[in-house]
Amino acid sequence: MITSIKIIVPTLNTYLILPKLINSLKIQTWKDWKLLFIDGDSTKKHFNWIETSCLSDSRINVIKQEKNHKGIYGAMNQGFKTIKDNELVLFWGSDDWAISPSTFGDIISEVNSYKNKYDLLICRGKYIDFKTQGIIRKSYFLENKFLLSLDRKKFRKSLFLGMIPPHQATFFNANAFEKLSSFSENLQLASDLDYFLKFSCIDNISILVLNKELVNMSTNGISSQKNILRLKEVFYCYKNVFGICFFVPYILRYIRRILTRLFNEV
Repeated sequence: MITSIKIIVPTLNTYLILPKLINSLKIQTWKDWKLLFIDGDSTKKHFNWIETSCLSDSRINVIKQEKNHKGIYGAMNQGFKTIKDNELVLFWGSDDWAISPSTFGDIISEVNSYKNKYDLLICRGKYIDFKTQGIIRKSYFLENKFLLSLDRKKFRKSLFLGMIPPHQATFFNANAFEKLSSFSENLQLASDLDYFLKFSCIDNISILVLNKELVNMSTNGISSQKNILRLKEVFYCYKNVFGICFFVPYILRYIRRILTRLFNEV
């Protein structure tokens, strides 16, 4: 049974946009959450703000990013190591926030009603324009109206068809950490894709896809500002796993992105 949710947030001088994230957690009807900031080399003003937030709520903590872990994915790896049994982990950016006050409660209630213990729990999210706060597009892995349970073969096939879980809307548990314990720190933007592709190569994995909206994701992040680098890294990830067939998921991924922008959903 899942008893806790831990949200891991890498930060670097982002204290001005953190209140929305924190407030979206504090109003959750399900109270057993923890927020862990992994802070890079931020200014004293930023770190003091974080520490004040920690003092105001015992569920909020901060640790300094270790020098042997580089970049955003390095911070995520450092946080990943803190996962405990019966705990689910989310990786959010500073400008992400929970969709509604009942978000966690609804999801945990459903997950705990199943006997199987899944490695990944994939939900849905929305991309929000940072300036206008309007919905750019919805993001989900599969077009399921109800829950779907996937084994390795089905998960890998979905990835080959250009589908990719939104990592901010994906819960990781201790089983996932034991099977694949880190994100590549050699990639700046697409290490989440790399993780899912490598995870699909592991035997005896189990994934649950829920038709539940979890997180609002702002387009103000670094990954939305470096499109050329992202294209190169996505190319590398697909080629590394699918070899000469890399062009199939690569092309389908972006066709799907174009169509979803046109119809305002993924």
